[in-house]
Amino acid sequence: MLLTKVILKNYCVYRDENVFDFTCTPEKPIILIGGTNGSGKTTLFESVTLCLYGMSFLHKKTTRKTYEKYLARKIHRYIGTSVSADHTSIIVEFKFFHEGKVIEYHVDRTWRNDEGKIVEELSIKKRDESSDKFLPLDTIEKSQWQSFIEELIPRGIAKLFFFDGEKIVRIAEEGNEEIEIKSSFDSLLGLDLIEQLRSDLQINLMRNLKGNGREIREEFEKLDKEKQNTIDEIGYFREKQAQKEAEISQILKEIDELEAKVSKLGGGYASKREELKTKKVLLELKRENQENKIRNLCAGVLPFSLVPKQLEEVKAQLKKDEEVLKKKFEKEILNENFEEIESNIKSENFWKELDVDSAIKDRMISELSNVFMKTLESKSPNKEKGLFNFSISETVQLYDMIDASNNVFPQQLGKVTDDYSNITEELQKIETVLINAPKDDEIGPLISKLNQKHLHLGTLKAESNHLEQQISSKHSYRKLLNSKLRNIIEEKYKHESANTKEYLTNRMLKVLDEYAEKLKIKKLKLLEDYLLEAIHILMHKENFIENVSIDKETFEITLYRKNNDLLPRDWLSKGEQQMFATAVLWALAKTSGKPLPFMIDTPLARLDVEHRNNVVEEFFPKSSHQVILFATDSEIGASYYRKLMPYISRSYAMEYLPGKGKTDRHKTYFWNEKGEKIVAV
Repeated sequence: MLLTKVILKNYCVYRDENVFDFTCTPEKPIILIGGTNGSGKTTLFESVTLCLYGMSFLHKKTTRKTYEKYLARKIHRYIGTSVSADHTSIIVEFKFFHEGKVIEYHVDRTWRNDEGKIVEELSIKKRDESSDKFLPLDTIEKSQWQSFIEELIPRGIAKLFFFDGEKIVRIAEEGNEEIEIKSSFDSLLGLDLIEQLRSDLQINLMRNLKGNGREIREEFEKLDKEKQNTIDEIGYFREKQAQKEAEISQILKEIDELEAKVSKLGGGYASKREELKTKKVLLELKRENQENKIRNLCAGVLPFSLVPKQLEEVKAQLKKDEEVLKKKFEKEILNENFEEIESNIKSENFWKELDVDSAIKDRMISELSNVFMKTLESKSPNKEKGLFNFSISETVQLYDMIDASNNVFPQQLGKVTDDYSNITEELQKIETVLINAPKDDEIGPLISKLNQKHLHLGTLKAESNHLEQQISSKHSYRKLLNSKLRNIIEEKYKHESANTKEYLTNRMLKVLDEYAEKLKIKKLKLLEDYLLEAIHILMHKENFIENVSIDKETFEITLYRKNNDLLPRDWLSKGEQQMFATAVLWALAKTSGKPLPFMIDTPLARLDVEHRNNVVEEFFPKSSHQVILFATDSEIGASYYRKLMPYISRSYAMEYLPGKGKTDRHKTYFWNEKGEKIVAV
């Protein structure tokens, strides 16, 4: 299948006729459609499946009233008025390899509001080769047109190709890949057709019973009816489960929006308010301690630090005073010593041993006295006097005080004031946060609503798991009924001739069972191979996952590393889990053998940078012959756009015009090849 054109007329934000050309080439398989939230990007994405499947686009159990209510909201409403367009329509044109050749179809689904009642019209046309025009599909009854589309493109298969990127996130977060495989496997293998053929053969066989087969026939019909009811119940439970999964997806979006609001309001700070208040008190105590240190420093000799030059002058004077004092002490010591020497010289004992006359003795004493006097005079402080007259100990204390004032105390003050400034700055930040943090009456309702959403999410997940258990139980019961039906037929015909029609029909039923079982094993092996190949492409980790196996009953996937070492799935990182979920969908799509395009909304939903690169470089260009991406400018920005450019056939950018109440369509993406933004939305 190749989508070639989608036309929206007065549908939602699209006023009048909007034509989207989706043709592409094998070398350039990507169609890129950009748009901000509310611009109509997702509306265009959903319009394709709505056009193809109509009421079953929602769910099989959807009532007509619910469907009409949904459609009434989709008819374009003119801004500033309560007036809506008189009709809306979606046209999807596509090529399909069918009946041995490529056929182009034109599907038109139109809705009109007839006095509050929505009237739907479905038209299917096929391009006529001779006239090259679309002509009505007259080879099939109009009442069977919807069935024709669903046989051409089964809904169960289409969901593998047309999906929201959030679906991958949900599968990854819940780890329920096996549910996805289960829900698609019968359609994937065509087992639903085999089951229908088996049932028809059994009914035909029982209708042709002869003789006393009434009781057997009644027993068979009873079991067959019970089997059909079981199949219907399985379908019902699957639809209910799909609804729950859709609700889970929606509530996850609502939780994300609420968490974003809480974050924007400062919910992180609000939740830490008490912790911040405690920290504020501790910082205030620290700041007070620093203030006391500063005060004590200022109360001591620190003020002298303001006059360092004068302190150096005082220090110089103290040194001079020291010199004067030193000379004074030296003179006093010498004087005492000289007096003692002079006294000894003048004594009789000093000269007693010497033979010197008195004249020479007197002269010698006189000369020595002169030497003493001259020595004492040389030590005289030249009449200098000390300015301060401090003692030696007092001078030492003054030296220490001056050095401390000029060096030690300024350093201490610098450190204390730096600490004071840092504490004050941190206090100011906390006070600002506390002032700006939302009060309980602001954020409380949001937190309460968020908690309710999480509780609701838990309930929905539990209900979905319960439905899965019921589906599994019903499948087991269906197998039991099939076994009973086979036993009835075998019991009736075990003695019959091999040439009878009944015997051949019974043999055909056995062949169908064997075929279904062998086909299931073959397709599971093919799915395993495709899954391993997709994992290797998307994960980019050498020798990371070497093998996968899928249980044929539970469809549980087991991963193995080298030497068949088991790799638990919860060992994968969040990004790897999303890549694994993507690989599962890719492998299922390839196993289906249906050449359908991939159509993905929000394709990079919540992926980390590393795995976004893998998806952009490996998945988008290679996953299908046609890949239609619906992305925001933040998802696929300038850098990713440049990487995708070699594979892009066409691109569009949606811009909602509030003043006109409609969406404008640009025939280009937000950026050009140089990375320059050319569409500002």
